Amino acid sequence: MVVAQISKRAARMTLHVRGAIAACVFLHAISGCAYFAAQPEIDPDRWAPPHETRLWQLQDASDSRVLTESANALPQPSQTTPARYDLITLCELALRDSPQTRRAWESARATAARLGRTRSYYYPTITTETDAGYKREIVAAPNQFGVNKEWSINPQVSLEYILLDFGRRAADTQTATEQLIAANLSFNRAMQDVIFGVQRSFYALAAAEASVIAAEQNLTLARTNLEAVDQRVSVGLATEPALLLAKQVEAQSIYDLENARVLVREAQADVAVAVGVPANSAIKVESLKAQAVPAELGKQVNDLIDLAVSQRPDLAAQLANFRSSQSTVQRAKAEWYPVVGVEGSYGGANFGYSWNGATTIKGNTPAYSALLTLRWDLFTGFERINAIRETSAQSRAAHAELDSAELDTIGQVWRSYYEFQSALKKYQYAQALLAASQEAYAANIETYRQGLSTIVELLTADRDLANARYTLIQSKADLLISSAAVAYSTGAVAIPVPKP
Repeated sequence: MVVAQISKRAARMTLHVRGAIAACVFLHAISGCAYFAAQPEIDPDRWAPPHETRLWQLQDASDSRVLTESANALPQPSQTTPARYDLITLCELALRDSPQTRRAWESARATAARLGRTRSYYYPTITTETDAGYKREIVAAPNQFGVNKEWSINPQVSLEYILLDFGRRAADTQTATEQLIAANLSFNRAMQDVIFGVQRSFYALAAAEASVIAAEQNLTLARTNLEAVDQRVSVGLATEPALLLAKQVEAQSIYDLENARVLVREAQADVAVAVGVPANSAIKVESLKAQAVPAELGKQVNDLIDLAVSQRPDLAAQLANFRSSQSTVQRAKAEWYPVVGVEGSYGGANFGYSWNGATTIKGNTPAYSALLTLRWDLFTGFERINAIRETSAQSRAAHAELDSAELDTIGQVWRSYYEFQSALKKYQYAQALLAASQEAYAANIETYRQGLSTIVELLTADRDLANARYTLIQSKADLLISSAAVAYSTGAVAIPVPKP
């Protein structure tokens, strides 16, 4: 019942937030439609993200531009390769080298150029052409024929300009503007995707490297146990089966160590893919112990849902796509109206011809025209009716996709929030488990040397301590990844700023 109430409250809240986003995007779309002020048809790149490593941001509605360079400009990484990478450096490398951000960036630039193309229809079309050559014609007449020989050069410049199209160009420009906003916001989300991918692989690699250290420590314990058992066997205080059990534990520890080393190689490949470099780069990262552990999120789940719905770039991109689909409906309706324009041409006619060998007649005179044109498709085989039906259905589908994206966003935030809470408790329990396991093992090894405990008790304490080490490593990695997942699900992934 409580969950249902929270879900209803979140749904009502998201509708209000959606309205706020719609108003914001609408204002910026209007500012983008001031086509003579910004001139994206001349310099469309200024309307796309300025660089593949820089966020795209909306400016105030009073500004005619749609974007500004982000203040989070990332400098190039240092030329000296560190022995171990920290998370910030890896994120810098990923934003610079990842094909994913580069692809999204180029897609946004292509969309900006498409906007420039739609704006070109507000300008006249000027063409020039010249017909020059010679021709010989046979002209038939009753009971006779004649030969006409003619040469001519006819240069001409023509102009076409649409005066009134009843919203066709405006709808095309609005559609392209919304598509550009969606592409730019998708680029921002692509950057967040890359950063989150680096975070996950970074923590996984740090955990894998920590597991190698833990496996080495476990092997040291196993050999310590073996040495203790061997000493007791040598003085007749332990049996041969006890020695074999200790050797078995040692062999298992060696196997676990080799397996941990293989997992490091796999994790290094995952980091390399996330960063956008070849897997044979063999990247090493800072130790898991050096990573700070978040104590709490600082916000309740409903507050995080509000934050996600209001700032997720991919959700705002879905809203822009929906508004773009609405513009296509207006474009389809505009096809019912005529197009009014003007046409004009100016040229010269330079010619000479002769008839049946008579004296050649020459001419050199200007030729020009000025016309008011009207084109109106009266019947198109029901194409326009079906075009409106098609675009209206697509618009409704885009609205449904927006609703679905909102629900997915709320679900992601909900899951990531409680996964973090669970991971935080698991990490705290793992710390207590490791401390208890260390004390238990220390007590067992001492009592075994004194003959007060059995080999089974000692090896059980050894196994519990080994598992506790792995548990703590994995729980810390899970906590760090879940913390990053909360930021990713809310769209609050920060573009890392390099250390001074």
